Amino acid sequence: MAAEMKCVIISGAPESTVDYYNKYIHNSYIICADSGYVKCHTLGIVPDLIIGDFDSSGVPDCNCDIIRLDVRKDDTDTFSCVKYAISKGFDRIIILGGIGCRVDHTYSNILSLNYCFDNNIECALVNNKNYITIESGSVSLKKSDFKYFSIFALFNKCEGVTIKGAEYPLNDFTLYPSFQRTQSNEFKDDLVNIEIKKGKILLIQSND
Repeated sequence: MAAEMKCVIISGAPESTVDYYNKYIHNSYIICADSGYVKCHTLGIVPDLIIGDFDSSGVPDCNCDIIRLDVRKDDTDTFSCVKYAISKGFDRIIILGGIGCRVDHTYSNILSLNYCFDNNIECALVNNKNYITIESGSVSLKKSDFKYFSIFALFNKCEGVTIKGAEYPLNDFTLYPSFQRTQSNEFKDDLVNIEIKKGKILLIQSND
């Protein structure tokens, strides 16, 4: 297992490009969720493990371990991969290819982020244009990484929300799940600092 305990999970959402994967897979244990293995094949990557029910694709002929799931199950293939990674001691997980045209699948992967957060596991849901995490406490964002950022109160209200260094700052604000005031903020300074005294936010950094 890699010393930094990082696991990359490759999901099967349709994507126009997968070249951005190369930014994240170095020194990582790679798990493919079902048809995510097709993307690995495209990049010439041999995953360490494939987990899936293979209801939408055949079982791959691959020189790696395969865990075959029942088609009738409670968890998605990607969530099964997340649970497996946590059971093996990985404390950092990156989900690639989990943001797609199926909104229900994307939302399920956001719930996987929340599961990781609640289990003290660092996790990000990433595609070519977006980097999504769940945060609490103090967060710093660099201008060089993304053009826009949005924050949303996740499930319950967030108290004491402060944003500094942005075009639209906040000071000790109470953010409710229905509020959209904090969508599509931009950088004013090179560094944005976000503070959440109570609650957790869905943080979406975007370049679209």
